[in-house]
Amino acid sequence: MTYPFFSRIRSLAICSLPLITCYLLLGACFFNGCSRNLVTRNHQVKLISEKTEIEIGKKAKQEIIKQYGAYNDLDWQIYIDQIGQKVAKASDRPNLPYDFTILDTEILNAFSVPGGCVFITRGMLTQMADEAELAVVLGHEITHIAAWHGVDMLQKSLGLSTLTALGAIGGMVVGAGEAALVLAQAASVYENLYLMGYGRDRELEADHYGILYAGRAGYDPSAAMTFFRRLNFIEREEEAGQHISPYWRSHPLTTDRLKRAARWIAQSEKETSARTYNRDKYQQMISRLPQGEVAEKGTVSGKHYDNRPFGLTLDVPSGWQLDNSRIQSLVGFVGPKDEVRGTLQRYKLADEMGVQDFASLMRKQWGFPDFPSRDVEYPAGHGLLWQYGSSYFKYRSLLLVRGSYGYVITCQIPVDDYFQYIVDCEKIMRSFKIE
Repeated sequence: MTYPFFSRIRSLAICSLPLITCYLLLGACFFNGCSRNLVTRNHQVKLISEKTEIEIGKKAKQEIIKQYGAYNDLDWQIYIDQIGQKVAKASDRPNLPYDFTILDTEILNAFSVPGGCVFITRGMLTQMADEAELAVVLGHEITHIAAWHGVDMLQKSLGLSTLTALGAIGGMVVGAGEAALVLAQAASVYENLYLMGYGRDRELEADHYGILYAGRAGYDPSAAMTFFRRLNFIEREEEAGQHISPYWRSHPLTTDRLKRAARWIAQSEKETSARTYNRDKYQQMISRLPQGEVAEKGTVSGKHYDNRPFGLTLDVPSGWQLDNSRIQSLVGFVGPKDEVRGTLQRYKLADEMGVQDFASLMRKQWGFPDFPSRDVEYPAGHGLLWQYGSSYFKYRSLLLVRGSYGYVITCQIPVDDYFQYIVDCEKIMRSFKIE
């Protein structure tokens, strides 16, 4: 799993904060002493105590699970926890209460929140070949926690009153009710920030130490290269398609990561004696994951898509092709030109909501800005139509909600071909029916 918002912070690089908050941080450093970052070994201001950091993480985890849903398979939970704890114990903050959660979505993403909570999606798990690759990814997210990347993001985003209250919570000064409100505010702020990523330098730092941690835990650090090469292929494929997963938006280009990985692997191999992969065990576990089985993915017959379990049908015009092999969508469609394409996606909604709320959820999940939209009536029902784009592509998305599921049909068209294919995209959207 997008956003070069924050550059790497060294020592007292805090001048982007409001002036009064700068004074607070400087005072904390001079009077209470800067804390030493156990990963980088640099001194930096840390106003949020470890205890408060853990509580913020717990609150943020609750909200993230509400949004995505957890994949509740006990065998998988035990399995990923065993691997994650092994890597965490090899990190520079081994005593945190690390917690590993699989999110029940096929979106490609992995991220973490302060205090020890690490998340990885079902979709990301299916893109790995063995435990060693998983250990590298978990090590990357553990580094974000161990190196205070999330904590520093919070300190740059929260106001003076909240930072002061959080400091008091760490010292057990604030009352229980007020503490709960302040922690909830901090968790809410972080929930809106984590998809932005930590900036290029810190993501590369997480790659560096994630490889080291995986190697110290007994896994072959060269698994980072095989995983990054696979990601590079997927990244190019998605760039050519209509949808970029959140993971790409919040991480540096995979080509940049590949260039640096070889050096970090060589460094890790000096500390690594074992070369564990456990590929057979991992592949056995992957076979348990729902990956869009044939019945759930529906069937393609010429220009017609039929998904009987979900009661869905969709048709494409002459010259278009249907493809239901990708896990990120129920079905994809490609026009006469390869760059003209689209997808039909289905999302399980955690709470009852209308199409406007569903649209807000999708904006947040995909990292989209608040662009214009309009209410529409289609054969599948009342929906919301998005039209947005860049200098290269224009996109048209139809969002619908039926019961506890949300649906998104998206078409991508090169700017120069927009008027040639927009009618075909409209035909595809109007062909979509839900029983």
